[in-house]
Amino acid sequence: MNERWKMKSFRFQAFTVKDIVFLAVITAVTLLAAGPLAPIVMTVTKIGPQAFAMALPFALVTSIGLRKVKKSGSLLIIGILSGLVLLLMAPVMFFNQFTGSLLSESLALLLFKNYENRKAVFMSSGLFSFFTLPSTAVVNILAKGKSIPEQLGNPITFALFALGTIALGLIGAMIGNKIADELQKAGKL
Repeated sequence: MNERWKMKSFRFQAFTVKDIVFLAVITAVTLLAAGPLAPIVMTVTKIGPQAFAMALPFALVTSIGLRKVKKSGSLLIIGILSGLVLLLMAPVMFFNQFTGSLLSESLALLLFKNYENRKAVFMSSGLFSFFTLPSTAVVNILAKGKSIPEQLGNPITFALFALGTIALGLIGAMIGNKIADELQKAGKL
């Protein structure tokens, strides 16, 4: 019974240098995988298409990282590291990454307590891009003075982009988990 409780309880473990380096490499690979989509993201003026474009590569690669470093805070570290790089392009990108990782990881850990449960990895990495939408909206209101209706444009289009972001994120997380399974079988993860 005690072992069962340990599995379900929230715990924070200290990160090793090896963990941080691995998460930094995962962050770099994520940014490289998403790089070809950057011109699309930078030119879109409505909220939604950016998260939709980034959902698949971010979910796929971050799920592999979370399968290796199963410590609470891992996705937040990935979000901060990627946000610091993206800060050079646009300050809003840092807040998007930070907020998306914080909200996604918080929800997954609230429900599953730790990353030992593969569902937590699936949910956390799969919803990462979706959770960047609120910070994009808030920053656009504060920095650019854009109202919510201005940012959304057509509500149906926004809803389709939001649902598509969730779908692509979960597909990416599923693919990332399959890749992580294969890497574990090969002894590389």
